[in-house]
Amino acid sequence: MGIEEVEAAMAGSPIRRRPTAGRQPIRLPMTEEALLNATSSVPWERPVHAARLAFLTHVAQPGELSVHVACGTDRLGCIDVACGLTTILTDIDAASLRTLAQQFAEMQARLAPLPGSWQCRRLAVEAFAAPEGFAAGSVQHLTLQNLFNAHMHPLTVQPRIIDILLAVVADGGSFFITESEAAVLTRQARVRGMHLAKIGQVLGYYDEDVLMFQVRKPSG
Repeated sequence: MGIEEVEAAMAGSPIRRRPTAGRQPIRLPMTEEALLNATSSVPWERPVHAARLAFLTHVAQPGELSVHVACGTDRLGCIDVACGLTTILTDIDAASLRTLAQQFAEMQARLAPLPGSWQCRRLAVEAFAAPEGFAAGSVQHLTLQNLFNAHMHPLTVQPRIIDILLAVVADGGSFFITESEAAVLTRQARVRGMHLAKIGQVLGYYDEDVLMFQVRKPSG
């Protein structure tokens, strides 16, 4: 699925859009093709990166906070920076984050000054709601790919991890998440009285599809 297909699927989605008058359009400082070429290192990454770009164009606004969980050396977050988002890339492996920081700096120098900002933080997902993490409801966009599929966390702790992410994501915020995590996310959101609106789905570049959701939290 490419950008056009994702955008077509999103056009009829039940997401809550901001009023047109208050919405800032996302303007890329380079062509979509140049951005996808720079961020996709292997062919099977490209559909996911194209879906990410279409997704953010549809739901995000410049300046919003985007957090990537356990990102390793995945350059998907560069798309967020190119869209003007405040982007935080997290992982527990310092070496991966150093590699990613170098790659981001090289891409920014090669492509153009990117309108967003980014930083790499050594932070475990379990600490996201701790003082060193993020305030409740402060994250507009959360990306989590293959953390559970990699068997880094036993089944018994997976609901608690998703509960932490649901606590820090904003009302109306989004999830860009693979199937293993999405299954737990759906259950935990239902338990907590939250509604997930599915925005799209694309073939993943591991062995799972990537699903896109917007979360609506109960009032009060």
